[in-house]
Amino acid sequence: MKIYVIPDPLSMVLTLVATLILFFVLTKLLYKPVSKMLNDRKERIKQNIDGANNLKQEAAKLKEEYELKITEAKKEAQEIIEAGRKRGEELKESIVAEAKEEANNIIERAKREISQEKEKALLDIKAQSAEMALLIASKILEENLTLDKQQQLINKFVDEVGTQKWQI
Repeated sequence: MKIYVIPDPLSMVLTLVATLILFFVLTKLLYKPVSKMLNDRKERIKQNIDGANNLKQEAAKLKEEYELKITEAKKEAQEIIEAGRKRGEELKESIVAEAKEEANNIIERAKREISQEKEKALLDIKAQSAEMALLIASKILEENLTLDKQQQLINKFVDEVGTQKWQI
């Protein structure tokens, strides 16, 4: 067995040739397909990231639109509530005005009825006064009167009017 410090040139050349052949074969068969696969994967990842960014932007736009719609809906709801409140106030005022008008009508009707009853009572009093005057006159004519007799008749008549005997 011989030990050389410098390797055998033939062996070195053969190893070098075998290494180069192996390098070219692996490059053709392994490196290019693996490199192509890695580039394809890199491209798919980039597309996925771009798609995710696009979706994120669309989601942000939709969120903004929904928030705007929610704000508009709240504003609209507040307007509806305010319109309802105003309508309620108008109805309340209308009902109160109608009630006041009805109360005034009732008061006016009551005043007219009181006035009519008063007129009727005055007419009744006049009629009764006329009847009393006739009764007094008839009683005076029935008797020959002296001044004392007239006073007695008047006192008797006043007593009878108090007890209403004169109407019988």
